[in-house]
Amino acid sequence: MSPKVHAVQSLKFPRLQHGTQATMPAQQSLRTAKSPRAAWSLWRVGVVIGLLAAGCFALGLRDAPFVDEYAYITQSYQPDLVFSGRMNDISWLDRLGYDLVPLPKFWINLAFRAAWIPRPSRRDALAWYPNTSYRWGTERDLVIARLPSIVLGAVGCVAIFAIGTILRDERTGAIAAFLLAINPLYSLHAHRAMSEAGCEAFLLVAVALGLLAWKSLLSRGPIAPSLLLLIAAGCSAGLSILSKFNGILALFSLVGWTCLALALPGMPRAAKLGLCAGTGGAIMTAWAVFVALNPFMTAHPLGHLPAELRAIAKLSTWQRFRFLVEHRRQVSSDQQGMFVPDALHSLSDRAGVVLVQGFGRFGPLGPRKSDSTRRYDLRQDWGAFLWLPVVLAGVITAVRLGKQQHRQSQAPTGWALVVWSALSLLVVTVYLPMAWDRYQLPIQAPASLLAALPLASATTALRTWFTRPSQRH
Repeated sequence: MSPKVHAVQSLKFPRLQHGTQATMPAQQSLRTAKSPRAAWSLWRVGVVIGLLAAGCFALGLRDAPFVDEYAYITQSYQPDLVFSGRMNDISWLDRLGYDLVPLPKFWINLAFRAAWIPRPSRRDALAWYPNTSYRWGTERDLVIARLPSIVLGAVGCVAIFAIGTILRDERTGAIAAFLLAINPLYSLHAHRAMSEAGCEAFLLVAVALGLLAWKSLLSRGPIAPSLLLLIAAGCSAGLSILSKFNGILALFSLVGWTCLALALPGMPRAAKLGLCAGTGGAIMTAWAVFVALNPFMTAHPLGHLPAELRAIAKLSTWQRFRFLVEHRRQVSSDQQGMFVPDALHSLSDRAGVVLVQGFGRFGPLGPRKSDSTRRYDLRQDWGAFLWLPVVLAGVITAVRLGKQQHRQSQAPTGWALVVWSALSLLVVTVYLPMAWDRYQLPIQAPASLLAALPLASATTALRTWFTRPSQRH
């Protein structure tokens, strides 16, 4: 056998150690990467998942309005300033310009434009703050404003299907997408005209692109395409942060995966350098997207300004970002003072809420409508007794999967999932200011993927058991 033929075979078939054999998921991943027919099949499955998820979320379009939806709806006039070239308008520096993240206002504005609905005015936005019961528009206007969240919620389900497929196989991805779609918290925000659906969708897309690049680099794939994937992941992460600051979890995950890869023995120096450069590029891309699409970050109005606005106008881009972070921290602090029964001040309180509510009422077995006035409620949180053990079994499965992949000289995607899940759980637990549902949304997608691992193995075992008698004949 010539050295060239041996080298080609070495690329196609990972070297096995200790007498192990390549698993079926690994073979499926190889076929997926090499076969156009398999790739087209995955695309079709993804489209079907997206359409089914959108149809499921659309069932809630006519739900009763939630109070915070009208904060975004009434401020959807602001993109009209962008479209008319008024990027330095003085209004970008006042409270309406920075209190809420900008991207949800853009997609609500575009939905109104597509339906030929006149946008609200600045007067409507100012009217909401002193009177949060203020309602703008008709029921049809609310439905139109919610449509982008339906689409984004479906995108999130397709993205988690892709993550599961990259992680192990198509079945894992499909089960994870199903678990996320039926999750009461995810499905609730997938039809509200707010920021959560977009934040989760772009975050999951960023995670999918980043994981694909990470897996390619650790599998000694070409560096240039992986770098492009990481740049695209950074772009999606920037859009996620523009939807809600939770999107920074995507960048945390990329950094965590880079640290994991650097700690793995035997990784080529070129791959390490490529991964570090790509992750750095992703962070810079996310920053560029955030600055470019957030007028507050770049607005410099001309003429006389009030003292408060003049102080903001003098801030640098980085100082304005810190201003936004401090503003969000102050808003959370104010909420703790206004809604004392829901406030969480100690780490033990936050950990208890995440453990009970995050895996109970907000897990897939939780109620469709939850009552936040009851912090611990067996009628709402009983699902944690079943869901939490499945997720923990998923952690064990992911660790074993990563160990097996590493032994077979494959990228340990199982360990990458554990890193992402741990970071999400840690950030949510440390930050959680209120016992409110939307703060616990970032842990739902990683939990769905973890649970999908043992569930996929169980379905495979059942299928093998049921088909065994027919194979004997």
